[in-house]
Amino acid sequence: MATKLNDLSRVPITEQILAVRDRWHTKQHPFFRAFSEGKLPLKVLGRYQALHYHFVAYALRSFGLFYTRFYHLDDVRKMMAENLAEEEGFKAIPQPGHQPHDHNELILRFCRAAGLSDEDVRETKMPPAWWARSLFYYHTVATEPVGVVLAMQATQEGQMPGLIGEVLLPAFEKHYGFKRGASEIEFFTEHDSADVEHSRRQSDLCTKYLDTPALEARALEVAQEICELRWASISELYRFEVLGQKEILPPGIE
Repeated sequence: MATKLNDLSRVPITEQILAVRDRWHTKQHPFFRAFSEGKLPLKVLGRYQALHYHFVAYALRSFGLFYTRFYHLDDVRKMMAENLAEEEGFKAIPQPGHQPHDHNELILRFCRAAGLSDEDVRETKMPPAWWARSLFYYHTVATEPVGVVLAMQATQEGQMPGLIGEVLLPAFEKHYGFKRGASEIEFFTEHDSADVEHSRRQSDLCTKYLDTPALEARALEVAQEICELRWASISELYRFEVLGQKEILPPGIE
């Protein structure tokens, strides 16, 4: 056991964090595997995006809190300001050919194409695992040291390029009639690029701010917890939308 721990201690902390992310990567989830094979109605992915819309509402609020808590750290403050500006559509990601986009509008645009109105999206209620994931994310930003927060964020935005590039974009073209440049799926093409950049910034800063064994250990613990919650939120959607299971409620409540 001592040898294993010593071997692990020689692995850079960013690699350990990314290993947690990859073990729990939702591109492997049966929900997305079914979508990749064209086995799900497009509207089911619309419901996923509607839930994501509500998760993002908490994530973006936490960005403002993150900016406030760590304003004294120039590199962290500027990274978060740039990230938030990109999410809100004030700034394009720093890659050729990209234009600014309000990312919430891109979510709504896809949901319309999938058969959900803007009102449907806004009135979607998050089930328990989605609430747990959203509130854990916000609580981590509100209470944890900067390096731990960055580690958590890197495991989340860092999942999007693999999920989108390897699973969703090929499925859109092969099974659902959307070419890569289609405006309806611009949320996905934008995040296929944007979140590579966002997670890279977060991972780079992790190296700087996870500077004690205790901080590294806490970062790995939080990374594991948020990745498990992300997986659980997709499992919840899979049970309801694919397996047709119903939520167990008290008598008389629908």
